[in-house]
Amino acid sequence: MIKTPPTMQMVSFAAWRDTAPHTGHHADRHYVTLAELLIRLGSYGLTLTWRARIFDDHPHSSFAELVRASAGHGIPTLELLAMDAPHLQAVDGDFEGYAGSELVLTLREFDSSSWDVRTADEWVLNEIRRHYPDAKPMTPDEWDATN
Repeated sequence: MIKTPPTMQMVSFAAWRDTAPHTGHHADRHYVTLAELLIRLGSYGLTLTWRARIFDDHPHSSFAELVRASAGHGIPTLELLAMDAPHLQAVDGDFEGYAGSELVLTLREFDSSSWDVRTADEWVLNEIRRHYPDAKPMTPDEWDATN
């Protein structure tokens, strides 16, 4: 487990979202996928390489492939988005974004119920809060408890 550096901030938000009703249809729910989060990061996310760790004993084969592909130096964002795994729901996993060799962002999928985000970048935190207004601050102890 990587301890949270003092400059990092963390937020958590619900992974299941209500969608707006469409004409003639009623409201529905959708799951926020890793792909959706990467798209929300825009050009910031495009500069990162990713390493994935999945904590499920029996992950979908696409997640096992993602873990293998991202080992070592990591996988660029566009290559990651081209894989199947980012479009699926994982149970528990850490997706670590690196700028060079520096860990700058962790997206943690926790228990298929929430996404936890850890970064020192205020723009990323503001973007998460803008798209997911239920995002609440987390303490380092709360972050550590979700691993």
